[in-house]
Parts: sequence; C-alpha cells; structure tokens
Amino acid sequence: IGRLLFTDFCNEQDDLKRCNKFLNNVDNYEKLAPEESRLQLAQNIYQECLCAEATSRLPEDLIDETKIREVEERLLGESPRYIYSEIAAKVRDFLSGAPFAQYLESKYFTRQLQWKQLEKKPISKHTFRHYRVLGKGGFGEVCATQSRASGKMYAEKKLN
Repeated sequence: IGRLLFTDFCNEQDDLKRCNKFLNNVDNYEKLAPEESRLQLAQNIYQECLCAEATSRLPEDLIDETKIREVEERLLGESPRYIYSEIAAKVRDFLSGAPFAQYLESKYFTRQLQWKQLEKKPISKHTFRHYRVLGKGGFGEVCATQSRASGKMYAEKKLN
C-alpha cells in the first residue's frame, strides 16, 4: 500500500508524475514485455519520455544527453532488455531524495501509517460486524460479515 500511496502523491505534481510514468513503463518493458514487442515498447518509452518533442519528457536535470544518445544507438540495433536501467536508476535516486522527504510530510504518509497501525491489531470477534447466517453444516455455520475497518463484505465460517 505504501507504493500505491507514493504513486498517488507523485501524481499530484507534474514532474513527479512524469518520473513515475517513466519508471512504470520501464518496469513493464524490462519485466513483462514479450521479446516480440520489446523493441516497439522501447521506442514508445523513448518517444514519450526522452526525446525533445516528448509530451511527458523527464525533467531536464534528470536527463543526461550522453545516455540518451546511447539509448538512441541501441534502438537502431537490437533492443537489449536493460536499455533504460541507468536512466531509471537516476530517476529512482531523484525520487528517493527531496520528493520522498515531501511525501513523509504529506497526508499520504499519514494514511500509510494508519494502515500499518490497523494491520498490527490482532483479529478478534470485534473486527467484523456479523449480519446473518448464510448456511449451516455438520461442522458449523457460515455468516455474512463486514470488516469494520474497510467495509468489505466477507463470508465467515464459524466452527462448532
């Protein structure tokens, strides 16, 4: 949940949103993409995040022109899996600095701490609201319950 909340925090600021989009695209490219579509994905990442005309170009202080030229040369040949790893490492280092310090002061971090506190509480009979019996069997009964913390509905089996 911490990563999702940090992503929500980043999406409020344009520069951080572009960094986050780049990292998500690179993760998809390196880990999820099949070999056949990898070259096309690599070109899309370059066009969206690195080239001068890109709509969601990374902030200028994160862009090293020599690394971009290396990426351009690799895109013309075969597309290795980790073509963007050095640029992605630089973006991660940037996000772990001042933006993360701002995150620690934000409402999103407070929400993360609240969830962590909730996770530490032991589960008891007071954790859920019990509504009605859904069915009975030889070993017990199944009841409709609702989590007090999240409001999600569950089926709970009570054993005899």
